[in-house]
Amino acid sequence: MNIFKQLTIVIGLSLSSYSYAAEFNNQCTNGLSQGISFTTNCEIKEVFGGKTYCFSGEAARAAFLANPQEVINKASAFYAKNTDKAVKDVESEREKISQADALKQINSTTCDLSNKDAGYLEFDKMDLRHCKMVNTSFFGAYLRGANLSGANMQKSYLNLARLEDANLSGADLTDATIFQAIFDKTNFQGANLTNARMIGTLGNVNMSDATVIRGRFGLDIGNQPMGAMRFDAIGGKFAHTNFEGADINRSNFRFADFRGANLRNTDLFRADFSKADLTGADITGAKFGEAILDETIMTNVKGLEAIKGYEESKGKCIDCTITAAQPESKVETLQKVSAIDMMTAENPAVKVCNIRGARF
Repeated sequence: MNIFKQLTIVIGLSLSSYSYAAEFNNQCTNGLSQGISFTTNCEIKEVFGGKTYCFSGEAARAAFLANPQEVINKASAFYAKNTDKAVKDVESEREKISQADALKQINSTTCDLSNKDAGYLEFDKMDLRHCKMVNTSFFGAYLRGANLSGANMQKSYLNLARLEDANLSGADLTDATIFQAIFDKTNFQGANLTNARMIGTLGNVNMSDATVIRGRFGLDIGNQPMGAMRFDAIGGKFAHTNFEGADINRSNFRFADFRGANLRNTDLFRADFSKADLTGADITGAKFGEAILDETIMTNVKGLEAIKGYEESKGKCIDCTITAAQPESKVETLQKVSAIDMMTAENPAVKVCNIRGARF
């Protein structure tokens, strides 16, 4: 064998061994590009530029192959920004458990599934209220009709999980990731979803009285290599829910119930509130740029005058007149008309305003 052939083999072996040293600590590259950390076993992988990238499934790999460099760039940016969290997730090393392992825990009085990988296991109609499930992965798991009421599920992963008829009322889902799960009559009433990441079609979900402070339910338009996926909750129940500081941009809330909800400082850009009921809600400081407010009921809504981007909203809202400041006399009361009233009618008592294309 000549020297050239020997060098070729050595270089080839070196590149081969390097290729299978997976990037991002075996986390799904496509998931990272969308702002989601998920550790894989790297059975599904792709070599690009001499480096190996792992994926949670074939669809994720296909999305990567459509534009590898763009996905890598986005994944790298998110990973670098969240290095501490990523390292902690890897160090915790969720232990893969079997169905038998899971049942053994569930049948015990000290059920603890924390830091376990229960992906694709079956928990249909099971009572899991007594279980501790911190940082547990239920990726693709079956939780249809399961009772998770009041459970500690902080930092849990419920991506692609089956959650039809699941009871998550009062559950602690702080920092949880619920991406493209399958919902139907799922109950999140009173749940704590602080800083949770959720994307999917929820339908007639019950999330009333829940806490969604700094929740990330909005569409990240820059991290959608698989196409636009948004928070879709037509007819959803969000009465008295606390969304303060949350990102729910471009979400679909048609016919939804937001009575008494806290929407202070929320990002509602292009959100669709057609025929939704916001009676008594507080929207102080919210960003309503290009939001759809067609027949949206806004009776006694607080903070109308502070809406950012309201001049670009679309549709006819009901009872959305901004009340003038308290005057010093009755004469001033009759003279002072809000900017919205000036645009919609001469009579300041009119409460229906057409703000399509309006600027004030």
